[in-house]
Amino acid sequence: MQMPDQQQFTTTGGRRADRAPFEASVTFRAGTRKAAVRVRDISTLGARVSGVYLVHVDDRFFLTLPGLESIEARVAWVTDFEFGCEFAKPLNPVILDALMRRAH
Repeated sequence: MQMPDQQQFTTTGGRRADRAPFEASVTFRAGTRKAAVRVRDISTLGARVSGVYLVHVDDRFFLTLPGLESIEARVAWVTDFEFGCEFAKPLNPVILDALMRRAH
């Protein structure tokens, strides 16, 4: 059941934006759980993350990317050691570009 104050996510059957390779250690936070994870690729709409093993499709969480405040996201897919996430609000392309420049 959707709570009135929760962000509504759009479920898609496929990738809507090209992802760029991106390697960064970030903080994953879901409720009281916190973990260091790695972002493997990123787009304005989401990212591929490795390092968290107990997530399920549609779980909501926050990622803290380098130099940014926490970003709300939901788990879109899960494999053994990785998951894909969709950001609640797309990243501004200018912010994504700045993140990419800082990572290199």
